[in-house]
Amino acid sequence: MVRQRSAKPSSAGSIPAVASIFTPPDFNFVSVVTSHGWYRLAPFRWSAEERVLRRNDMEISHDGKALRVVGNADREQIARMFQLHVDIGEFIVLTRSSAPHAWVEEHGFGRLLCAPTLFEDILKIILTTNVTWSQTVKMAANLVDVCGRKGAFPTPRDIVRFTPEELKERCRLGYRATAIHRLATGIADRSIDLDALSDPKQSTEELFESYLTLPGIGPYGAAHLLAMYGRHDFIAVDTEFRRFVRDTYHKGRKVSDATMLRRYAKWGRWKYLAYWAELWGER
Repeated sequence: MVRQRSAKPSSAGSIPAVASIFTPPDFNFVSVVTSHGWYRLAPFRWSAEERVLRRNDMEISHDGKALRVVGNADREQIARMFQLHVDIGEFIVLTRSSAPHAWVEEHGFGRLLCAPTLFEDILKIILTTNVTWSQTVKMAANLVDVCGRKGAFPTPRDIVRFTPEELKERCRLGYRATAIHRLATGIADRSIDLDALSDPKQSTEELFESYLTLPGIGPYGAAHLLAMYGRHDFIAVDTEFRRFVRDTYHKGRKVSDATMLRRYAKWGRWKYLAYWAELWGER
């Protein structure tokens, strides 16, 4: 994640221009929106003062019981964006006996903001690899401006209108342009089936291996994608994870990744979220 199962909606499909979607009792709108850096990436636009999350085609707020959605949207996409399908009850119970996580329940932490589609999440994860956060923000904005239509995040077919070289030059994607173009091409010509790859009937381990087959996705990206589905069995090990664990638990000393990962073994299937809550609590 970037520093940045409860009740499922009763009906799927398009929703009216103005609609309410009820949320679970433990849902905290601001906590979900700001749970990691996605809200800073185009086409998301977040107003902390208004407590409104906007995209090109919608405006979302929360009245304490339900999401108020203005604009063109889809119930399943809204549920995905706010992880309304994720039950964090077990995690909350575990945090009650952990001092570093004592704040979690009160603040409604546990769900992560996602994109409306898996494709958008994959591309944004690719944009976070081996790069500064400011560059990630710029690349996401460039993709929307150059490849998207009317301010929307580009679809796979929008991407394949450009060559990898054009994506590299016009969107400033660097080496990521090749992986992004391969992914978009594979989805467009149906050699890559994201629905099959992300089938929730798979075990977490199987899902992790499925994600590793995607262009541009390694263990870090696969763990991040799992978290977007509410599965936190794998921690996305990156420089931020290593910095945090070394500074917090080892007085800055260099230790192995295995040693750092063992610290979160007691959290079972909530490892990544337990770590992320500690990191998020630093802010």
